[in-house]
Amino acid sequence: MTHRLKMLAVAAAGFSAGAMAVVAILVVTRPGGSTAQPAPLSTPTTISYADAVALAAPAVLRVFGQRYANPGAAPSAQTGAAPGLSRGSAVLLSGDGLLVTSGHLVAGTDAIGVQMPDRRILDAQLLGIDAPTDLAVLRIHEVPGPAITVGDPAALRPGDVVLAIGNPFGLDQTVSFGIVSALGRSALGLTQIEDFIQTDAAINPGNSGGALIDARGRLVGINTAIMSDSGYSEGVAFAIPADRVLRVVAAITDAGGAAHSWIGIGAHTLDAGLARRFGVRAPRGVFVSRVFPNSPAAAAGLRPGDVIVAAAGEPVITSSALREAVIGAGTGGMLRLSVWRGSEQLTAEVHTGPRPASQGREAGAGAARGCRDGGGAGC
Repeated sequence: MTHRLKMLAVAAAGFSAGAMAVVAILVVTRPGGSTAQPAPLSTPTTISYADAVALAAPAVLRVFGQRYANPGAAPSAQTGAAPGLSRGSAVLLSGDGLLVTSGHLVAGTDAIGVQMPDRRILDAQLLGIDAPTDLAVLRIHEVPGPAITVGDPAALRPGDVVLAIGNPFGLDQTVSFGIVSALGRSALGLTQIEDFIQTDAAINPGNSGGALIDARGRLVGINTAIMSDSGYSEGVAFAIPADRVLRVVAAITDAGGAAHSWIGIGAHTLDAGLARRFGVRAPRGVFVSRVFPNSPAAAAGLRPGDVIVAAAGEPVITSSALREAVIGAGTGGMLRLSVWRGSEQLTAEVHTGPRPASQGREAGAGAARGCRDGGGAGC
């Protein structure tokens, strides 16, 4: 039994300049003369992230950091027009008014204000700044709404949809869309401790301290920096993962500050040029350029010229990877290092200590890449 196929051409008029469109319709004629109707065209479902934004946006507030030329001058954050006024974003983390923002927005300020949804400016208390991560914790005594829901940044994958919420150029509650471009970005020279989520969501001046959320409206990062020649968004932006943010916030609220571990070395990722210059035989690793006096590394016998190739049994081939291993050991922990010294392979057990305050300040003033000691930060 056969089917007869008949093509009908239908001309559609009404286009400018007498153009015509031709639509081809396939009609199936069954035996006996009955004709099957064409299947309806499927309409794609509209994709929207409005629910995610509605869930997260009320917890993203505008923050001002005011520096007065005259310390006795009255606060002027209400007008937003005074010199020395930094503007950015902050995220409400708890129902008791705990906020997190970028440290550079509020460092050295004489007053900090947070704008409520009804446009009132509330005074905010600065609980602490963690210079190595460029995070600051604030508290306000009137809560505008529910705190943001925190997600799991470890579950992110390159290609996942993310949205940035902040206040670029003073435009409150601006939302931009993008994807996760990469994870674990480091050695960028943006902050002393780097483990960034890279995204192509538009981040502009005023987005710092704002929220990076997933497609369900959960916080996965705090937007902190962009890579740009112009100073404006060029599609390469960085956020601090939410799990690291929460650890810093907990350390500041519980102990007044985050105690980042430190062993007291300056170090560089070993490359061919460095290996030739110093006659290093190890094929890869982290070259120790400096050992700070009276540091845990000095006590463990590390020397300039050593090459660290593993930490806690895991290979380390970049200085930023070594830094993460040191941080992971915690203050007062023990880190077993595999070291090449010339042609000899050694094991050093280093007891990590808290980073001296001067190291943190230097790193905050001029970010160091990995464990580079040019700015005094070390590892």
